[in-house]
Amino acid sequence: MEHELKILPEYFEEVKRRNKTFELREDNKNYKVGDTLRLLEFDNEHYTGRECRRTILYILKNVEKYGLKEGFVILAMK
Repeated sequence: MEHELKILPEYFEEVKRRNKTFELREDNKNYKVGDTLRLLEFDNEHYTGRECRRTILYILKNVEKYGLKEGFVILAMK
């Protein structure tokens, strides 16, 4: 499955350069390992036309005792 997600320019650039290999997201899209993230750069007013795709490698969730708020996930991606 492919998920379309908005991403701010400062984060988009780091993902594009492969320096940022994770996303912190609300757990509202039934993410699964192997799914594709289609990250669309959004500058708070409109889409810039830049995008990149990454594959989910690992999903961290349900670890409130370590500070990850309930209802959120950290998605490791390549």
